[in-house]
Amino acid sequence: MTDRINRRMMIRSAAAGVVGVGGLAMSEAARAESAPPSLVDADGSPVLTPQQFGAVGDGEADDTAAIQAAINAARSQLNKIVVLPPGQYKVTSTIAVGDHEYESPGEHLNRFVLRGYGMFGEEPSKIIFHHDGVGIRWEASLGGIHGVAFDAPQKTANNVALHVARTANTDDTDVTIVECSFLRFQRAIESVGRGFLFTKNKVAVCTTGIAISWPTEGVQGSGVHVLPYGLRKWLITDNHFHSNFDAIVFNGAPDGDFRGAVISNNLLDIGRRLFKGSLTNSTISGNVIENGTGNAIIQIDAGGHNLTVTGNVIGGFDTTPGAWDPPRYAIHFTSGVSAKNVTISANSFNWIGGSAIRFDQSADKVSITDNSFDHWNLSNSSTHAAVLVNADATRFAILGNVISANPRPAGLPVRVTGKLSQSNVVGNVFEQEGLVAAGSIDADSFVEFEPGRFTRLQLVAPKAAAMRVLSTAVDGIAADDSYGGYLVEGALPAGSGPGVKGGVEVVAVNASGSAATNLLCSTNSTNQIVSFQAGAAGLIPPVDNARDIGSEDARIRTVFAHATRLHPYTVATLPTAAEAPGALIHVDDGHDGAPCMAMSDGRSWRRLPLGNAIG
Repeated sequence: MTDRINRRMMIRSAAAGVVGVGGLAMSEAARAESAPPSLVDADGSPVLTPQQFGAVGDGEADDTAAIQAAINAARSQLNKIVVLPPGQYKVTSTIAVGDHEYESPGEHLNRFVLRGYGMFGEEPSKIIFHHDGVGIRWEASLGGIHGVAFDAPQKTANNVALHVARTANTDDTDVTIVECSFLRFQRAIESVGRGFLFTKNKVAVCTTGIAISWPTEGVQGSGVHVLPYGLRKWLITDNHFHSNFDAIVFNGAPDGDFRGAVISNNLLDIGRRLFKGSLTNSTISGNVIENGTGNAIIQIDAGGHNLTVTGNVIGGFDTTPGAWDPPRYAIHFTSGVSAKNVTISANSFNWIGGSAIRFDQSADKVSITDNSFDHWNLSNSSTHAAVLVNADATRFAILGNVISANPRPAGLPVRVTGKLSQSNVVGNVFEQEGLVAAGSIDADSFVEFEPGRFTRLQLVAPKAAAMRVLSTAVDGIAADDSYGGYLVEGALPAGSGPGVKGGVEVVAVNASGSAATNLLCSTNSTNQIVSFQAGAAGLIPPVDNARDIGSEDARIRTVFAHATRLHPYTVATLPTAAEAPGALIHVDDGHDGAPCMAMSDGRSWRRLPLGNAIG
């Protein structure tokens, strides 16, 4: 029954006659609905089915040999497609989709397709594995599985639905799995090699959904086929992981070279982790994870470079405390990772047992922006924070986040146990009196200390020409300036070297809102004085300034200026002479309607005629 003529005859019989499913005859309408869209390819070569080789598909008869025979027969086909008509196929030992191991000239299973009638949650074409081991060993490259449901009566210690691994060119797999379902396996899929497309599938009640690793031998070729670049090409999107301990695991040697993964738009509910393992040059985006009991929902154990984690909803259940254990961390870079060039943006973190984002080692060039942190540190531990770095944090940008308070009053939302340097932590919305706790904060970091408005933004240790902005509520501005003001200064700490210390101080002078500007000047790091004040009352030197710029007795002694412009008055608007003794003003109409200069002697204004025009 394996020659081409007999296969074609059997296909025509299957299409025109009565097909038995579960021992019952099917009606003409049912046959038309369940038959493959085309049982003959355009080139005239038939699409094979296990029924041609004796399969029953009733869930009772053992169809292992029939399915294997159909797959083997496809080796000689131009188009290598085996279709599983609707039914339940009982399998009791491993089925092999062979490649070079079984190859004869011109007959191999590269680009082989196993196709059923399933669509996401629908399972009309189902294979039920009754043995503790690998269900299908897939050795063909560039192949695919579409619309097939894989099931087991119960999860066993070693059952794996699909094991993808080649015996030659072991790095080059490139398998595609679309609209399939996997239920009750220790590992739904184990793939060894590079290239993996997994989309629109359902994986439920499995200890591990997808486990990917690098082959230990048999890698051929050079360049893009070998490490570090060989370990690449993972597209895992639009899947539903339900009740999985770990949805996606990347492991193997060397872990740090996993790259080029897109993990997006997946749903993980009542699961533990979305991702665990090694990752670089990749993105995790648009996923929704609810519950995630265990240590972390996204756990990076190696690599950790050039990653983007964005637009995810990550957290536990909003339920009665104790009903469900919340995840300990949302994103965790573990002790084997020195994260670098990482962007974590626009995520929603909620119902987290400990820290939403945690780094165990020093991290560099990390952007944490526009995230929402709510209900974190549910364990009420003093060691947790919304963002926790258990080492040094360099070139961090923590901007525009909305962060709820830490249940531990003494614990601030951002905690760095080492040194925070070359970093900006500004523009965040938070509830506590303080945002950052650190072992030390370098002077080159700009940190927002107080919640709400920018009432205090300053460098921890301003130096050289660095800028510091202070409100009247802190030291540096007189306590009686209670109406509000600020200080901007460039400063050198005492003893740090030569330089000029100075700046601008704006203070309120009364309750009406009038303000004055103090210009600060000094010649060394200890002689900081107000040189003069420009305010509502004019330009006023301070009482303790005895230098040439002015004093209480001498006022301003000498002024060098490129030009002086006097305010123009008219005779009608002249102030009384008694109010301005010694004042020199310009009067537009003071001398027969012509301009002139005028000086007050304290009793009257005296005209100073203008001379002839120059030139």
